[in-house]
Amino acid sequence: MAASNFSETLRRQASRRADREALVDGATRWTYAELDADVDRHAAALLAAGIGDGELVGVLGRNSATYVLELLALSRLGAVSVPLNWRLHPTEQAYVIEQAGITALLYADDFADDAARLVDTTGLRTLVANGTRTVGTARRLADLLDGQPVGVRVPDAEKAPGDVHRLLYTSGTTARPKGVIHTCGNVTANHLAQVLELELTEHDRILVSAPLFHVSGLEAPGLATFVAGATMVLTPTFKPADIARVATEERVTGMVLAAQILFGLLDLDDPPDLAALRYLLFAGVAPHVRQEVKRRLPHVRLVDTFGMTELCNGVCYLDAAHEQSKLGALGTPFPGVHIRIVDEHFRPVPPGVEGEIIVRGEKISPGYWNDPETTARTRRDGWFLTGDVGRLDADGYLWFVDRRADLIKSGGENIASAEIERVLARHPDIAEVAVVGVPDPTWDEVPKAYVILRPGAAATAEELREHCRAELARYKVPKHVQIVTELPRNDSGKVLKKRLREWAATG
Repeated sequence: MAASNFSETLRRQASRRADREALVDGATRWTYAELDADVDRHAAALLAAGIGDGELVGVLGRNSATYVLELLALSRLGAVSVPLNWRLHPTEQAYVIEQAGITALLYADDFADDAARLVDTTGLRTLVANGTRTVGTARRLADLLDGQPVGVRVPDAEKAPGDVHRLLYTSGTTARPKGVIHTCGNVTANHLAQVLELELTEHDRILVSAPLFHVSGLEAPGLATFVAGATMVLTPTFKPADIARVATEERVTGMVLAAQILFGLLDLDDPPDLAALRYLLFAGVAPHVRQEVKRRLPHVRLVDTFGMTELCNGVCYLDAAHEQSKLGALGTPFPGVHIRIVDEHFRPVPPGVEGEIIVRGEKISPGYWNDPETTARTRRDGWFLTGDVGRLDADGYLWFVDRRADLIKSGGENIASAEIERVLARHPDIAEVAVVGVPDPTWDEVPKAYVILRPGAAATAEELREHCRAELARYKVPKHVQIVTELPRNDSGKVLKKRLREWAATG
């Protein structure tokens, strides 16, 4: 597959759609001509700071136009961007910097203290302060920009499909974060698939609220917005109230939301005006919640997906024609992607039979940075082993069952925690739920549910167990139900089931 430097996209759009709006950050706006010119200025500024082709560069900051401009400028230079998770502790950040071999850091004022600690504990050589707070030998981005001549042009570094475009470090739910490699070919394949599957055009206005250190912020559709010639709209935070305000004011046509943010959006006292919204992309939402969202937003395409960082975001989207007939399915594979279900001996299973989901294709990461053992363990014969359990129906639609690690083995039976969660989520008093297996002297493991109730709800543990008995086999009914006020999550909002099992073990 032919690939190019992603930043070349801006050259084309600046020529074809010079006056169309490309980027919105609050009151500040860029046309495509202005964006391309500003990326040149930023690339020249970073080049003046000593950053060049092939260098690994950490980016530490919240979503902002400067963040986007820097990602695009690094691409233009041929540098490898490493968006850093600002929720991590500086010692965890230091691990990522050292493991990756990052030598330059671009940081926002909010994280100047963290940058100062990283300078003392890592091999960082080059620092650029995006704001006013300089640490160590850092140079201010504003000063570097002022030093560039009007109309400066920086050529796009030539890149091949296998060249590394970025590293994204996973959330580390079970161990140290792993650096997932995204090549130029991965990114090109994903962007073309996003444009096709979401039917993006220059008339779309895409909200990016997920953090840009996360694959859903960068690639769902994220930077593919520019490939379509559409408008990227940033939010200051990913709080429901901010998303509602910006989506209303900017007449947003598409967005991706984590499940907990979707719940918050639906529960706002002053619901947003989403008349312009064309699609809503999410994952991990129970079918009855999808139905409720459809009732409130009948004109919106509701898109479920199966994806992860190693897949450069999603590899399948549920199509509009089957929103109801395939309710609960995750869709069919993207062009250029193959999905297979295999048994424990790596043999394909028939339609409807559960097994491990494995994936191959042009948008699948080739592996983990500086970690050949994990790369080898998760690849086989060209396939990526997801560790997830699912099934393909006769029409080729993927249905998620559970993480293999989250299957509960009780009395010789496998129980999918996700199945129990779906049943409990239908109870009107439940806001959120997570189910794990806990040790049991008789059955080896039994299900335990951790439940957050809706405000004002008063359901008891026994009432919730009775609700499960009406829909589940007896051995699947949670033996234990614990009502809690919050669930432990990683930086991406995913529930940390490992932590829940630790809670159960320690009482």
